[in-house]
Amino acid sequence: MKRFTQRTLISTAIALATFQAHGAGFQISEHSASGLGRAFAGEAAIADNAAVAARNPAAMTMFDSAQVSGGLSFIQPDVDATLKSSNLGGAETYSDVAPDALVPYAHYVRPLNDRMALGVSAFSNFGLATEYPSDASAGPAAGKSELATVDFNVNFAYEVNEQLSLGLGLNAVYADASLVRNAGNLSPFIPGTTATTEIAHLEGDGWGYGWNVGALWQFDENNRLGVGYRSQVDITLDGDYRGTSNTTSLVSGQTVPGEVELNLPDIFEFSGYHKVAPKWAVSYSVMRIGWRSFEELKATGSSCTSSDGVGVCFLNEENWEDSWRYSIGATYFLNPTWTLRAGFAYDESPVPEEYRTLSIPDTDRNWYTIGATYTASEAFTIDAGFAYLNGDTVEGTESKSVATYNFEAGGDAYIFALGANYSF
Repeated sequence: MKRFTQRTLISTAIALATFQAHGAGFQISEHSASGLGRAFAGEAAIADNAAVAARNPAAMTMFDSAQVSGGLSFIQPDVDATLKSSNLGGAETYSDVAPDALVPYAHYVRPLNDRMALGVSAFSNFGLATEYPSDASAGPAAGKSELATVDFNVNFAYEVNEQLSLGLGLNAVYADASLVRNAGNLSPFIPGTTATTEIAHLEGDGWGYGWNVGALWQFDENNRLGVGYRSQVDITLDGDYRGTSNTTSLVSGQTVPGEVELNLPDIFEFSGYHKVAPKWAVSYSVMRIGWRSFEELKATGSSCTSSDGVGVCFLNEENWEDSWRYSIGATYFLNPTWTLRAGFAYDESPVPEEYRTLSIPDTDRNWYTIGATYTASEAFTIDAGFAYLNGDTVEGTESKSVATYNFEAGGDAYIFALGANYSF
């Protein structure tokens, strides 16, 4: 039971039950309101505002003047999960297990001369939040979880010639994670507990560092291609853990220090933009997310002892696979004041079916998006975007120690984004 308690906990802390609310796994794509309107198609090539620095730093050479872009995305998931049966009893349904979330972003691009540009950005590439009832029968596998990351990115771009621009950047990523797990239908096996008793409570944070590069090829003013690559970032989350059963060498309920290694995947994107008529443009993107790096979640601490070895608090195999995202968008230049957008994206899940769990009921999903930009003046524009994310209901079986859970999960999500851009 001790080993079960430890190994189940953190694996769900960074897992995603809000699988419809973001990109594959626990990726976040909300870097701009304009991009949301076209399903983020063509993001590495369009450069219609300073947010392009987050996807392709080379495209910063397209700016003739400095620009600041900022905004906020409101994510409203509608995700339900059902514990269909358990060998310990307790079939039940959990409604709205994913709370609403706000995701801000800010970008600044400044040309240094005719060939060089500098940019800074603050945004998030990964995050999650889940909240199951404290008295849930599946409490050991589904409780409260939160992961938040902030990427601080500095970029430089250089125009090699009229067709080719190159860019590179450095990233400092801050991550903060917390979770609570309850005894649920395991309480009869853990002395002195009820279903709502916290059997684990974890909080931790840390920093990781990475880099990014990009290239932009302009055939002419109406046609261009872009590529961007963002490196894997490894973060050590340092924090505290307490629970009813920590390790064989600890007193029940004691708080002990520990750390978790989190490997955020690399991202590669290829994009195109083509203005096919005076009022129409099409864009597209193909993105690969390197989730193969997410092989395991391992927590260590000097006070821990388990069957996995001295100093290992838990070890949970994930075995995710690389995933792909495909998107296509259209832009209509209605008049000098209004620009309209629409898009569609298909997002693959990185979680193999045999590794799907109640805390990671991830599945493929479809994005349907619309958006608009209002040009208030030559210097000031306002962007708005809306997305509807739809995914299938999936089933799975999860076995942990003496407990077996048969479940299904599914739902939709809605994303609303509002942003503004100012050139000076």
